[in-house]
Amino acid sequence: MFLSFFAKPQKYLGIDIGTFSIKIVELSYSKKGIFLENYGEKINEIRESQIDNTLEKKIFLLSEEDTANSIKEILGALKIETKKAVFSIPDFMSFFTIFNIPLVPKEDIDSTVRFQAKQHIPLPLEKTSLDWLVIREEENRGKKELKILMVAVPNNIMIKYQKVARLAGIESFSVEAEVFSLARALTKKDNQNKVIQLIDIGIQSTTITISENNRIKSTYSINFSNGKNIRGLADLLNISYNEAEKMIEKRGIDDSETKEFFKERIDNLVMESNKVSDSFFKQEKKKIDKIIFSGGLPVIPGFLNYFIKKTGKDVSIAQPFSDINYPPSLNNIIQELGARYSVAIGLALRNINIKK
Repeated sequence: MFLSFFAKPQKYLGIDIGTFSIKIVELSYSKKGIFLENYGEKINEIRESQIDNTLEKKIFLLSEEDTANSIKEILGALKIETKKAVFSIPDFMSFFTIFNIPLVPKEDIDSTVRFQAKQHIPLPLEKTSLDWLVIREEENRGKKELKILMVAVPNNIMIKYQKVARLAGIESFSVEAEVFSLARALTKKDNQNKVIQLIDIGIQSTTITISENNRIKSTYSINFSNGKNIRGLADLLNISYNEAEKMIEKRGIDDSETKEFFKERIDNLVMESNKVSDSFFKQEKKKIDKIIFSGGLPVIPGFLNYFIKKTGKDVSIAQPFSDINYPPSLNNIIQELGARYSVAIGLALRNINIKK
């Protein structure tokens, strides 16, 4: 699916490289607001023999060359000329940790985080690229400290992204952990003063992130994925992975053949969601006000209603396009795409937020 319409200056690209697909969003920013310029997705054909190896080893389906060619295909179809982009790093390719550092001047935070990092990551520091975020300032045993969320990415992964960017003709790029992009895309004015739980269900993993006042407070990666769900149903019914995926999309979770299978798994997801909520309440004495889902599974018929029934909470599907201007004629399709394009939107917004 490809779309292109009248171009505007100051354009920014977000490129979300997923396990089986690539999504690209181009946004522009002016005094009039943020505008959707283009969006596109390339869904790669999946051979049954590739699936298990990809899911088991937690790797991308495509090589760097094929990934770059897919990006070039989308950019060409959309006639995108922007050569600067932000790429997503999935949580299964990175290492998350949260720790405290002493309260130091703003200009000293980066060096302090990097000095402390070697005590918290299981990788040699010289073989790792780091990104971090200040969660909050707090007091610990009478001393003021900063709580830091840090993401470490092995340098060999960074080298792969450099190769993809070069082959795709991207002249300048940066990378960002998906959790940061997702939180940026889904933080809205109407969520001010609220504690939000963001649940992003991917093909290979799921992250549950707590955001308060539009700031990340904690994030967790859990052993739940849409790929494993599809593979499990395929094995149960003795059908192929692709057949199981199409069956789920068409029939949803209330079909007689899928009902019990999916409800058991969604119950496990509810349990994980509650664990994260309970942990946050113990630390902060605050309850979750709202749960927002992104990814492909939440839009499957029956999923959202069942999750609401099991939790009794305010639960909704991500709408990352809600603060972005686009032609009214696209309204219906944009509503459908929101949950899957959340990360790509957040990536494109990164440099716009800096510009603003």
